[in-house]
Order: sequence, then C-alpha cells, then structure tokens
Amino acid sequence: MMTLFIVSTLEGWPDIMINSVDSTEKDKGPSYEANTNYMYFYIVFIMLGSFFLLNFFIGVLFLKYSEAQRIENKGYTAEHINWIAL
Repeated sequence: MMTLFIVSTLEGWPDIMINSVDSTEKDKGPSYEANTNYMYFYIVFIMLGSFFLLNFFIGVLFLKYSEAQRIENKGYTAEHINWIAL
C-alpha cells in the first residue's frame, strides 16, 4: 500500500518502477529488466490514478465552492443577486 501511495503522489516513482522491473524470484538477486510487465502496471496505475484523483479533487473543490456561494447568497432574492452582480 505504501508503494502505491508513493506512486500515486508521483514523487520518486521512477526509482520504485526500476527496482520492480529488475526484481526476480524470491531469494534471488535482481536482474536487468527481468519483469518488464511492471512498467505497464505503473504507467496504467499513474494514468488512471492521476485521472481519478484529479477528478475527485476538482469535484470536492466544486462542491465546497457551491456550498460557500449558497451560504453567501442566503437571504437575497434573485433581484438582489442580479443587482450585486452588476
């Protein structure tokens, strides 16, 4: 879970990917590009994770902005709001 969190923050993920790609079986040393499938996993994870995380972040900001706007306009009629906007 910690590895996926670090990859999703996009801080230091290339080092983790390189170590994963060079990994081999248990109790054996690393070998150069032994598991290239990990590259595809990290690329897909970053693309999907960043996309969903960004959409979630924008959604929360939009919700908070709408809530703040509703609180600010509380008690005003549509005519008052139009006059304020001008």
